[in-house]
Amino acid sequence: MSAQIVIPVAVALFTLLAWWYKRPDGMPPGPPRSFWGDNRADISTEHPWKTFTKWNKQYGPVISLYLGWTPVVVLGSAQAACDLLDKRSEIYSGRPRSIMAGEILSWGVRAITMSYGPRYKKWRALMQASLNSGAVAQYRPLQSLESKLFLRKLLDVNDPMEYRGHLSVFQMSVIFRLAYGRRVRTLQDDIVLANMQAGINFGKVQVPGKYLVESWPFLLWLPHRLQWFRHDVEKAREHDLELYMGLMNRVRKQMADGTAQPSMATLGLERQHEFGLTDLEMAYTLAGPWDAGVGTTVITIEIFLLAMLHYPKIMKKAQLEIDQVVGSSRMPEFEDTDSLPYVNAVMKEVARWRPVARTGFPHALTEDDTYNGYFLPKGATIYPNIDAIMQDPELFPKSEAFHPERFLDTTNPKLQNFTIQFGFGRRLCPGLYVANQSIFIIIARLLWAYDIVPATGPDGQAVIPPDDAFITGLITRPVPFPCVFRARSRAVGNMIVLEADRAEAETARWDAD
Repeated sequence: MSAQIVIPVAVALFTLLAWWYKRPDGMPPGPPRSFWGDNRADISTEHPWKTFTKWNKQYGPVISLYLGWTPVVVLGSAQAACDLLDKRSEIYSGRPRSIMAGEILSWGVRAITMSYGPRYKKWRALMQASLNSGAVAQYRPLQSLESKLFLRKLLDVNDPMEYRGHLSVFQMSVIFRLAYGRRVRTLQDDIVLANMQAGINFGKVQVPGKYLVESWPFLLWLPHRLQWFRHDVEKAREHDLELYMGLMNRVRKQMADGTAQPSMATLGLERQHEFGLTDLEMAYTLAGPWDAGVGTTVITIEIFLLAMLHYPKIMKKAQLEIDQVVGSSRMPEFEDTDSLPYVNAVMKEVARWRPVARTGFPHALTEDDTYNGYFLPKGATIYPNIDAIMQDPELFPKSEAFHPERFLDTTNPKLQNFTIQFGFGRRLCPGLYVANQSIFIIIARLLWAYDIVPATGPDGQAVIPPDDAFITGLITRPVPFPCVFRARSRAVGNMIVLEADRAEAETARWDAD
């Protein structure tokens, strides 16, 4: 090949590479792009939030990087997240394209991966009708009854790991009652096992940077049989479809028979035409509370237990408040919520100290925008980095400490109405009210009933689990740890038994077939 051809080609390639590696003018700072032009290889698929937080500390509260051709902006401060995702929600409420979890696994109808538009608004309408701050009061009686049964089970545990299963049954039963009008009594219920598998399926495919096709969608042009990444996911999709349609159609049959208990399903099916949802959309909408409300609530309570093992003085302070307000002759009730400010502060600090969704859920920018002099391009994926936001020194001084007092006597609206853990703007989780009800009644009654203490190891020493060992996925949870519950008095133990017996009789009408 002559020099007349080689030199221009070399210059063109050099120019292309220089453009490829150069961050577009005005974009926020961030890590350099790799040889392949993006930052996929730099992001830990096990702990992606650690990578994001490291970059936020290195480059600033607003940074940019690339996944394939897609620019990604990571927000590492509460101020930036609120300024953009809350105050400019009209252009920050999209979702980035989710090929694996949204399209291949979920037919495009799972709300968490759904783009903001008419379909999302129909989903939101049903959720709002069922889960708004007024509607969720109807679920308090069942949450109260289930929490009493949970307290009773703790009296008889012999294995200090056993509490985890009982806690899961509590929240699963609340959610199934809410969604489908039925309870569950055991983790071995076929429907429980099927839903747990569906959750695992989704969590496996919704990890930033895990699948090459998310960064390079042209792989979808390959013949179907050569798309190696999709075959197992399609099998999981068929499992999910059969499960969700079966649960919905079961309620539909009960409605026809006149035996259905009131639930989100009965409301949705009665008004299906009004909401404008197809059967497929309705089935996945009704599964939404399970997707978002079981694991996150259970993990939040596990993190509370972890905190109490590390900070027993805080546990004693919260118990003192409960003793002064509630006394020992009855359990805390929902009506006590406003009278227990320190318990509420503990709840908030649990959510801040070790957040469940560390990377946050990604948003998509639908128009070009500017912020603090930076250019943010249309189509960018926006991650509210919850891990970094919850360590924001301006909002949370001494963030490494578990300090509930930060939420007391404050005039900062972000702390008074603390919802960062539930998302931002038009993507704020609609289940936040019912989730907070479950968390409050369990935490308040656990503190009233039990001292939460470490298990004892073979050497006779207390086993204090590490406070930073977590299993990752779409959400993160503590590595399983032992925990012991000691009734605070004989009278308390007797009351737990009495209240559980009453609750068992009252819940009979909601038991699974």
